[in-house]
Amino acid sequence: MRAKDLMHTDVVTVRDDARVSQLCDLMQAAHVNGLPVLNAHGELVGIVTEDDILYGTMGVFDRDGSAVLVGEIMTSPAICATEDTDVVELSRMLSGMRIHRIPILLDGRVTGVVTALDVVRAVAEGALS
Repeated sequence: MRAKDLMHTDVVTVRDDARVSQLCDLMQAAHVNGLPVLNAHGELVGIVTEDDILYGTMGVFDRDGSAVLVGEIMTSPAICATEDTDVVELSRMLSGMRIHRIPILLDGRVTGVVTALDVVRAVAEGALS
């Protein structure tokens, strides 16, 4: 099984120049706790999670919180994989790097996301037997 067999293709992304307040609205509306971050050219430049919001904004509290940009708190570079990455390798990446989601790229563009829950579901459903 490959990443393309597991990934979600309806990926919500955020721009690195978006405000953190906009990010929070996006995450709440999409019911996710992390998003790939793209630059103005649509290229993956990082990933941002609830932890980044909670801990990353601490260093910028001396400014107006609504002025903090996603690019200031995101984790960069993002750990990513391709559509052809084997699910065993994805599992190793998720557990070894202690992350919960991996953006999937095709020709340098985000085409999907695989989460740890996706891998667990595949195992539970017997898809990896």
